[in-house]
Amino acid sequence: MASTYNNLKDIEASSDHLILRIKVRVVKIWSLSPAEQKYVKPTLELVVMDYVGDRIQCTIRNAQRRLFEDELSEGKIYIVCNFSTSLNDQKYKATNHACRIYFKRDTQLQMVHDPSFSENVFRFVPNDLILNHTNAQSHLIDVIGLLTGKGDIIEFTKNGKKCSYIVLELDDMQGKGKIRCTLWEDFATMLVKHIEEQPTSEYIIIVQFAKFNLFKGAMGISNTNHNSILYINADFQEVKDFRKSVVMAGVPRANQLSQIAAEPAYSMEDDLINVSIYKPISELKASIENGSFVTIATVIAIDP
Repeated sequence: MASTYNNLKDIEASSDHLILRIKVRVVKIWSLSPAEQKYVKPTLELVVMDYVGDRIQCTIRNAQRRLFEDELSEGKIYIVCNFSTSLNDQKYKATNHACRIYFKRDTQLQMVHDPSFSENVFRFVPNDLILNHTNAQSHLIDVIGLLTGKGDIIEFTKNGKKCSYIVLELDDMQGKGKIRCTLWEDFATMLVKHIEEQPTSEYIIIVQFAKFNLFKGAMGISNTNHNSILYINADFQEVKDFRKSVVMAGVPRANQLSQIAAEPAYSMEDDLINVSIYKPISELKASIENGSFVTIATVIAIDP
């Protein structure tokens, strides 16, 4: 398989002149619609993973979406060829690959069955790497951890819209620190409901496609609106293996969750960077959408 198909890690932005052929599993599919293009069909975004576990993001523009969307399903394996590549330089990235793939009208897509292809669709990042990460606006990651503390659901109003979140503490059992995890909206409700309806001695949490989140100088994670998936005590081999590490660490079976004190909904930095929608000046000038946005620019002059 390695000699027949190109590895995702070898794809570069200058690969357009090459004939590339990849075999990948679709990990996640979602739509992304620019707010100022309300009447345009949104782009289709994919994250795919090859047989060694590397990931890349794929974009299907709205003009080509109808050609591929009915053929694509999460979890399925596909052979893809005749696509273009570009730098993965957008503000929010679903992967840390330097490039992303763009489907073309004549891109070839074939679903295949391959029992030898890994079923594992996670790339877990340990807590110590999260705590030492410095760029809250970088790629999305997968996290697994034992729930050791939680707060209450906090509700507030922002721009006339009711919002809610809950703060958790996750331990990855590697002894290098616990991380803060903020779950927003339906994710917060889902966790609380699960704990109320399915009480147990421990809760092993997976947040797939989580974003880095900086709070009071400490890096943690939170869910995103479009990408993230929350799993609680899921029946995965990865969860079974993690539970063994909990037992080996001697964590008492009657795991008591510590109470996390209520804190402000978000800091000024969260409000400006992590919570508000980012738009470049060119998009703000053309936008017809009402709302609050954040942009980054250099001050050229100040009128008195």
